[in-house]
Amino acid sequence: MSARDRLVLLLVALASPLAIAAALPQAGADTRVPVAILFSPWTSADDALALTLAAGHRVLRSGRASNVVVVAPADEGMANRPRGALLLVALTGLAGCLDAPADDWRA
Repeated sequence: MSARDRLVLLLVALASPLAIAAALPQAGADTRVPVAILFSPWTSADDALALTLAAGHRVLRSGRASNVVVVAPADEGMANRPRGALLLVALTGLAGCLDAPADDWRA
């Protein structure tokens, strides 16, 4: 395998996670569905929870990883992004828990 081939493979390996993250349904400021808030991997579960509550969001549960918090957006939506949040993913359309239309989960 040539050096050029190795470089191409390396670039594909590095770009793949970014492409996947970009394809996820991002939560905008007016989002009204449950949202997964992803913090940096070194953020503890307690810190992630505290930062989320400080932004005014209602916590539904923790994610499988300690740096993920699933929330019901505050009444004004996700306008108050928690400090340190890397990614906000709307859970509508994703397979798994809490995948429900907006008017079902608030009932």
